[in-house]
This record gives sequence, C-alpha cells and structure tokens, in this order.
Amino acid sequence: MERLSQFERQAVAALRAQIPVRGLAGVRISAMKAQSERPFDVEFQLQSGKRRIPVFGEIKSSASPRLLDDIAPWIQRMKSLRPGVSFALICPALSTCAQMFAIDKGIDFIDLTGNISINVSGEFTLQRLGMRSQEQAKPSASPSFPNVFSGRYSRVLRVLLEKPRPWTLTELSNELKAETGRIAQVFSTQKVRFTISPGAISKVLSSLDEQLWIRRQGSSASVPEPRRLLLEWAEKYKERYRWRLRRSFEAANPFGSAPTQISSKLASLIQGPYALTAAAAAIEAPFIDLDRIDIFLLPDKSDAKLRQIGKRPVSETVPRLRIIYPYDEGVFLYARIETSVPLVSNIQAFLDLYARGGRDLKQADYLLENVIEKRWKAV
Repeated sequence: MERLSQFERQAVAALRAQIPVRGLAGVRISAMKAQSERPFDVEFQLQSGKRRIPVFGEIKSSASPRLLDDIAPWIQRMKSLRPGVSFALICPALSTCAQMFAIDKGIDFIDLTGNISINVSGEFTLQRLGMRSQEQAKPSASPSFPNVFSGRYSRVLRVLLEKPRPWTLTELSNELKAETGRIAQVFSTQKVRFTISPGAISKVLSSLDEQLWIRRQGSSASVPEPRRLLLEWAEKYKERYRWRLRRSFEAANPFGSAPTQISSKLASLIQGPYALTAAAAAIEAPFIDLDRIDIFLLPDKSDAKLRQIGKRPVSETVPRLRIIYPYDEGVFLYARIETSVPLVSNIQAFLDLYARGGRDLKQADYLLENVIEKRWKAV
C-alpha cells in the first residue's frame, strides 16, 4: 500500500467503501488487496448475487481513448492467460466516448462515478452505463487538452469537418485567416475574426489525437470518421444549447414567412453581421416547415430596433424570430449568402437543428444524409 500514489489510495478507499457499485442490488466488492507489486494496483472479489469473480485492477487518474488503445493488446493477452478473471481499468470518470471505446476493445472498467462494464466470457457479466458526476457536466478546463467542442477551439473542428482532408497546422492557420478575409468581403464587415494562435491549434490537434478523433500522417492530420465526430459534437452542443438560449430573445415577425422576405427587412435593422441558422437547412435541404427562424447576431447595440418589432401585431401563421448571441463568432465560419439570405454553414445548421430536437431532429438527419455527407464523399 505504501507504494501507491495519493490518487491510487483514494481509489482503493472508494472501492472499499462500495462507492462504484452503490445502487446495484446484490453487487458488492470484497477481499480488497492493494498490490505492493506490479503489474496490478489492486485485487478484489466482485460479487453479483451468487456469482463472484476475481478482479485485477489497474488504476489510472484519467483514461482517454488513446490510452485505452495502447493498453488493449496487454489486456487481451492477460485475459487469454487467465480465463475466468477480469482485468479492469479503475479511474475517476470515463466519458461516454471512452466507455464505448473500451467496450469495443474488450476492456473491462469500473469508474468511481458508477459506470461499470465487466464481462468474463460465459461466466459473469455486469454493466451499468450513463452515470455522470458534477465534474463531468462542466466544460473541460485542462490546459493540456482543451475542450475542442467549445469556444475558439471549435473553429479548428469546423475546418476539419467542412473539408475532411489532411491538414497541417500551418494550413489550418492559413485557412482560418483566409476565411476571415472572405467573410469580411461577403458580409462587408471587419467585426468577425477567426484566426487563433498556432499554439491553440496545436492543443486542439493534440486533444483530438488523444481521443482518436483524428489520424496523424506525418505532419498532417485528418478525420477518418467525420460523421461520428460531428454527432459527438452535436451531443456536446446540445448540452449547452438551452443555457445559451437564456441570452436570446424572441421577436414577432411582421416581414413574412419566406427567408428572403425576412432577410431583406432585417438588413435595414441590423448594422452588424447576422446569419440565419436552422433556416439554412430549410433552403438547401427542405424537409419540414420551421415555426421559428433562429438568427445569429454578434452582441451589439444595433439589436434595439429588433426588440421593438416584437410589439407589432403579426399573423400567427408566420414563424417567429429568435435572436441568438453565439458562444463564439466561429459560428460564422463558412457562412454564405444565397438568394440575398445570409446563412450559416451546413455544419452549424446541423448542430442547431440537432440541439432543437423534436421534429427538427428529422431535418438535421435529412441535412446530414443528403447534403453534408454527399459533400464529404466529393472531397
């Protein structure tokens, strides 16, 4: 026990206190031994009803898909040498992505939040997933591996998903610079800037690599499964979507039901750049009629006139307007103007439709399958 680190001692104490198996009827951890010799940190008996198996646990303070991929061959070898025994990873909290990856690789795990997957072929199976700690609900604050789905870091993700080809760090930096210039010209504004430091881009690539979202090829990186990465981002985006809507406001719509009618009137009321989001899908991949038009607008005093239109009488048959202040101006990346209507990229439109849920989720699926994935195949 004296050779265990502070976290390892905390993990052993949590196992002895039955913390990971709380709420599981008939499940208990017993005969706990803290190993003084490697290769395993702990050994214990895991009991479920009348079934009991020995578990050898390797304690890690964190576990990314990269680490899981590295230890998978070793775990499989140990399983072949010792049938009837579980060799499990013990860690504070495994993300949903890491849990699915571990199960796919045949790695047993127990996290201190209560997620468990133990599978001894033909003898013992115990699984509980979906447990989350308060810490997991918070955005990542690690300086080494930033939250690639949030803030300015997500701009790199947008480039990788908009054009899923091999990218070097320099090429990504140049692309963000080029997009800044293009948006300035298309939207006649200098208020939107997408550029971030090479160091920030490097951190994003390192984080994506650690989670196995990208494939390294020398100095280049590409996304081997863009659909899977986009869906993971959509889940993260949805978690914070309602929180962002607290800063939004709705306005009546006296302009008409067509995006072209709405946009032509908004242009006279808004001085800064703006773009329609969910409606972008309705134009390029129409599937349902939207009952609300969401509009991204940078925080500015120019929204005063928009707030006033909410007092005008309008028909109940036209969609209402909802003005949203984006979490990052990167939502304007790859935005364009079609038939005089400023629209966000299809990637951003998908994220917003997915987050809105309900019938809008069907529109999101239609957009992904009929527009976004077709463009990926053409790249």
